[in-house]
Amino acid sequence: MGILAVQAKALSIQMVNPQFAIQNELPSFISTLTITPFPTSTSTSLPLPSLTLSPGGSSDNVYAFIQAPSGLVERPYVLLTAFAFISRTDSVEIRGFVNSDEFICTNFPCSIFLETSSRFVFRAYSNSGTSSDEVIASVNVIQSQGGYLVNIDSVSQYTKFTDSCSALWGIGDEENAKWDDFVQFPYQLNTRKTLHTLATKLILNGVVDTRDCPFGGLSTGLDWPTTCGLEKASTTITQWQNQYDEYIWLASRDEGIPPKILKTLFEVESQFWPGNSRFYLDEYGLGQINQLGVDVLLRRDPDLYQQVCASVFSDCFTPYLSLTSDQQRLIRGAVINSVDASCPTCPYGINLDKAKQSVDLLSRLMKANCQQVDAILGSEISDANYEDLWRFTLATYHSGMSCFQDAFLATKNKNLPITWENLENELNCMGGKDYVNGYMDNLFSFDYYLYKPGDALSVVALSTIIPTRTPIPTSTVFVSNARIVVQVYLDRNRNGLLDADEGIDAMTVQVSTSDNKQISQRTQNGIAIFDMSGYTPNVGVTVSLPGLYRNEMFVLPQYGDVSISFKFDMPVLPTNLP
Repeated sequence: MGILAVQAKALSIQMVNPQFAIQNELPSFISTLTITPFPTSTSTSLPLPSLTLSPGGSSDNVYAFIQAPSGLVERPYVLLTAFAFISRTDSVEIRGFVNSDEFICTNFPCSIFLETSSRFVFRAYSNSGTSSDEVIASVNVIQSQGGYLVNIDSVSQYTKFTDSCSALWGIGDEENAKWDDFVQFPYQLNTRKTLHTLATKLILNGVVDTRDCPFGGLSTGLDWPTTCGLEKASTTITQWQNQYDEYIWLASRDEGIPPKILKTLFEVESQFWPGNSRFYLDEYGLGQINQLGVDVLLRRDPDLYQQVCASVFSDCFTPYLSLTSDQQRLIRGAVINSVDASCPTCPYGINLDKAKQSVDLLSRLMKANCQQVDAILGSEISDANYEDLWRFTLATYHSGMSCFQDAFLATKNKNLPITWENLENELNCMGGKDYVNGYMDNLFSFDYYLYKPGDALSVVALSTIIPTRTPIPTSTVFVSNARIVVQVYLDRNRNGLLDADEGIDAMTVQVSTSDNKQISQRTQNGIAIFDMSGYTPNVGVTVSLPGLYRNEMFVLPQYGDVSISFKFDMPVLPTNLP
């Protein structure tokens, strides 16, 4: 997290922790500091642990997904992927059935060839005894001139997402922007971007072999790839930038931060190389986090504080804000240590498992900055729109709370609305304005770099078909008999119910399913009823009022009615005339 040089100097003097500082990576004035230990009469100080933070909202640890290739392929197939929020010492495999044939996948992505349209039922398993939810999918294969088209008609997985920052601010995305979409599958975050800093890191650390390139594939200053070096590294660059997508998706689901915002953060801060790139600011990991940022997080996330404190002190009844400055520094040091992926004994000097497991903490840090923006703006938050508020959040992440607060007060003192257009000119922090605008430019162009696999069977593992040991019963076709009952009304008496004469007629209601099917109806007496007979149970459903930015999401049951209400309140009228 980029911080002003003056802030970084003050922070380093006050907060540097000698238990994890690497002396030869710090300025000389820091390495000579002496910090007096605090008394340990009420708590016992322990060495900084090798702390692994579990995902905040995850109730399970293993996940499995199915994906169809893009475009025409010579032979029809699907890809199966599994991952786990656990150490790589635990292996993961997928077991299941395609029609009546049993299969197993032990490496990912795993391809399964198809002869015709098929039905899949599978789970992922780890050797620690955990398993994923069961996945049921229908795959359609169409022969076309020049090859086959493979489409996933339906899949039982559907994840409901709540934008935690939008909910906190009370301001939603009224523009229906694509950059804050929640994707239903991690592979929908895959990108293919040419990243020069990442290419340099890959070459310098031996991940990519460029010995046959002139000058080893790097410029004379060893800070930029040559054309040959970039060409050699291109495939690895794509693989490297997408290896965190499962963890980004998981953190997004659990913490309510849009996944494209998270992935863009890692691109902007570190280009996905989780090293310590800015030694003079003591910044670590994928998000280049430092102690000032961690302090904001610990103040805003008491659950994280308790989790970290238990690994450092024996007594954690004292809140973080009530600790002494030395005790707070030790807690911050433990958090920094949890995201510091540098590892001299690991391949390429990086602990990739640790980097991936830090993604959840970084999403919590982003949410803490959303909360910080909300606290600073107070009642002035209504001046800003959704995009403005995210820009403010990025400004606090990069330049710190004080810098943003000073800019806010300067804008307010000029009697200007608190919008980004007005506030950006008051940001006196070095690089703050350019950081935010550059970040948003990358975010706006995210979808231009989306990467989908084509006919890539040469680089994926193959499944193993297991001979049938017992007769397999014929698959049952699951269909729904449910209905969706939608009420749209103006709540004149403010009792929260649809009463007589409150229903809004001729209002268009749209039902969209996660397998890209849509139904529309107009309300009569404020009610629209959708018969979902024949649709696949467990498919994701979104009910919306097009153009009014109102929607509800749920998973379609097999039986029964699902009631959805869109309530509009009466406007508040003045009690006195002007």
